[in-house]
Amino acid sequence: MRKIVIALLATTLIGSPVFAASNNQKQPQTKQQQTSQTQPPKQQQTAQDDQTQQNLPRREIRQAQQALNKDGFKVGRADGRLGPETEAAIKQFQQSKQIQPSGQLDQQTMADLGLDTSRQQK
Repeated sequence: MRKIVIALLATTLIGSPVFAASNNQKQPQTKQQQTSQTQPPKQQQTAQDDQTQQNLPRREIRQAQQALNKDGFKVGRADGRLGPETEAAIKQFQQSKQIQPSGQLDQQTMADLGLDTSRQQK
């Protein structure tokens, strides 16, 4: 009888909210969750822009490079890669359009370059 009472008491204690809350281990977070919790909103937007830019197809980057070259913002060879020359040209173009010069091919920049921005964003 004594063993049953002890087992019942132990089961009750383990199942109680106070005991359960003190023994909960923090669940691992994904990198995205950690980033969104630790970065201020402006940096979150920048991280999202970086992710969007990385997901651009090379043909869209190439089109942007061709448009920049045509408008006099030299990116070098239009190879579909976002290198330092392309980023510098994007910044110069953005400054000329009074856009915050981020060097990123965001929707506003693409639209100002006369390129289709109707692609689906993830």
